[in-house]
Amino acid sequence: MSLPGVLRRFLHSTAVELERDVDRLQDLLAPSSAVGKVRMLAYAGYRNAHEFRVSGRIVRYDDPLDAGEGLISRTRAMMAIYNSHEVPGVAVRCEGYGQSVDLVSDEEGYVSFAVAIDRPLPATTAWEAVRFSTPGRASQAESVEVPILAPGADDHWGIISDIDDTVIETGATNFLKNWRRVLVERPGDRLAVPGAASLYGTIAGDHAAPTRPFFYVSSSPWNLYGFLTEFMELNRIPHGPMFLKDLGIDATKFIKTGHDAHKLAAIGAVLDFYPEHRFLLMGDNGQMDVEIYAEAVASHPGRIAAVFIRDVSGKCADGAKAERLAAIERAGARTYCAAEFGDAVALLRELGLERPAEVAKAGGPAPKD
Repeated sequence: MSLPGVLRRFLHSTAVELERDVDRLQDLLAPSSAVGKVRMLAYAGYRNAHEFRVSGRIVRYDDPLDAGEGLISRTRAMMAIYNSHEVPGVAVRCEGYGQSVDLVSDEEGYVSFAVAIDRPLPATTAWEAVRFSTPGRASQAESVEVPILAPGADDHWGIISDIDDTVIETGATNFLKNWRRVLVERPGDRLAVPGAASLYGTIAGDHAAPTRPFFYVSSSPWNLYGFLTEFMELNRIPHGPMFLKDLGIDATKFIKTGHDAHKLAAIGAVLDFYPEHRFLLMGDNGQMDVEIYAEAVASHPGRIAAVFIRDVSGKCADGAKAERLAAIERAGARTYCAAEFGDAVALLRELGLERPAEVAKAGGPAPKD
């Protein structure tokens, strides 16, 4: 085995043992009443006519922290979001669409359901629901309702979007400069990317009940799911299922799944799940979105109609990323790249996406920005 491989295995085994020791210590120090009580974290799912997919996580129930207003208390509350205490081995029941399926939470506390159904898609895009419970285990709530996105049969468009620096300003390209934004600011403090809410709203109509399906792919951890959904609600960004990353250190995750592999897999999963849809991809050129989207366009001919890129690096016009955008155009997908999304409506109009699906079908007026 190569030296990097030996080092990887050593780091992995060391990290696993350290995590287990920390978890044991936390359980010993926690009140006995808190050790057995769990909390169900549920993540919005999606379905087609033949299957629904939904996931969640089981964590130890802890009394919520009062974030306060000071720098230390805000940082402490934010770090608590990352420091989740996952609970493996908990039976989780998912009930919906006439089905009842039980799974057991894995080493990092996750459950992922993929359940066969036989139910046509609704006439228009709608949010439906299933329900999670933990039979035989004390939980913060007896059950939780989990939203399931069902794309409408009236319109075969879908949107797959990045999150960081595409809809929310994160400064992901310079953590040292933007550490306060990452570690201190709450959803209400964070800024939306200029023009994002208007552009996304033009496509969706209603941010809470979009008339076209939105999916979000990001390398942000699942721990930030609640933070991100609150931000989107506050800024009227359309709701949709998210594909985030697990920061766990088990054998399938530790220093293994990179930014590009994770996003490509998520995009491919959505495209395969909805073979009759064409998609609009939205991202930024601060990291690897251009390269990832170019590969997605090449590997799924005819499935991606356009790629919208927010220019955070100033390299839309030249360099390797510009060459990738040109390759996307040659493959038959339209491209847009600019510092803001304000001027993208013209291309939406050319694609027939400037009006929400229901309004467009009815022949009504386009919404005003």
